[in-house]
Amino acid sequence: MFFQKNLTRKQQAQLLINLGESLNYGYSLNASLRAPIGHRYERAFRTHLQHQLRSGKRLHELLRAHRFPEEVASAIYFAEQSGQLSKALLENGKAMQRKEKYVQSLRRVMRYPLFLVWMFGLVLYVIGKFLLPNFIQLYRSMSLELPAITKTMLSLANHLTELLVFGALFLLLLVISYVLSRRIDLLVRLQFAARLPVLSPFIQLYYTHQLSFQLSSLLRSGLSMKEAIHILSENRTSIFLKREANRLKEALTQGHTLSSILDDVSYYLPELPMMIEQAAFQETLGDALHHYSIRLMDRMEQRSKWLLSLCQPTLLVVIGGLILLLFLSILLPVFQMINGL
Repeated sequence: MFFQKNLTRKQQAQLLINLGESLNYGYSLNASLRAPIGHRYERAFRTHLQHQLRSGKRLHELLRAHRFPEEVASAIYFAEQSGQLSKALLENGKAMQRKEKYVQSLRRVMRYPLFLVWMFGLVLYVIGKFLLPNFIQLYRSMSLELPAITKTMLSLANHLTELLVFGALFLLLLVISYVLSRRIDLLVRLQFAARLPVLSPFIQLYYTHQLSFQLSSLLRSGLSMKEAIHILSENRTSIFLKREANRLKEALTQGHTLSSILDDVSYYLPELPMMIEQAAFQETLGDALHHYSIRLMDRMEQRSKWLLSLCQPTLLVVIGGLILLLFLSILLPVFQMINGL
C-alpha cells in the first residue's frame, strides 16, 4: 500500500480535527477514516490506520507508532478510557495547530537574523583576510597606530577558525551533558530545571497544563481521583505522567491530600494546590481543572507571542551593532589617514 509513513505536524493536526468532527456528526471511527478528505498521502494513511484498527490495535497505539506527539497519544488513550474521543481529537488537533503555527512563526522570525549572522561571519573573514592586512602595512609605513576597534575586528578575523572550533566543542559538550542527564530521574531533572529563572515560567506552565488537562479529562468522565491516577500511572501514558502519577499514588496511600503533595513542587505553578483545594471542597474538581487547563493554554500562547515579539528585535539590534562595528573598523583608519594628510 502506498502511503506516507509519518505525516507532517500540520497534517497530523488536520487529521485529528477531521476525525473529531466526523465523530461529532455521528460517524464511527472506521467510517470517519473512510471519508475522502485530504490529499492522496493522507487518504492512504487513513486507509492504513483503518486496516490496523481492524486487526485489533487501538487508536492511541497507532498514533504513537506514527510519531504523533507523546502527549497527544496519551490524551487519546485517556479519551478512549473515558468515552470522550471526539472531544479529545478536536482539542488536541487544534492545540497541535496552534503549536505548529508558533513553530512556523519562530522559524520565520529566526530566518533573517541567522542569515545576517552568516553574512557577518563571511564579511568578517573577507575583510580580515584581505582588506585589514593592507591597512596594517599602510599604517606601519606611515608610523600610525591602528584604532582599537580595528585591532579587535582583526583579532576576531584571525581567530575565526578557533572560535568556530570552540563553538562546535561547546555544542558537543551540551549534547553529551544532555545524554548523560537522561540517566537521572525525570522528576529530579525537572525539579532542577524549574529553578532556573529563564526556564522556570515555561516549565511550570507546560507541566501544570499537562497534569490539569489529563486529570480533568478522567475526572469529568466519572472516575474517582484514585482511579484517574491509576490510569495515569500505566505504561501507555507519557514518561512524565507515569512517573508523576506513581509519586502521587504513593503519597495518597500515605494519607496526604493532593493539594499538599503538589505544594512546593518547583515544576508546577504555585497556584495549582490552592485551586485544587478550593475545587475539591466544592466537589467540582474535574470542571475546575478543565477550565484551569484552558486558561493555562491561553497563558502559554500569550507568553509564546511575547517571546516571539522579543526575539527578532533583540537579535536584529545585536547583529546590526556587530555589522556597524565591522564597518567602523574599516572607516576609522581611512578618516585617520585623511586627517593626517
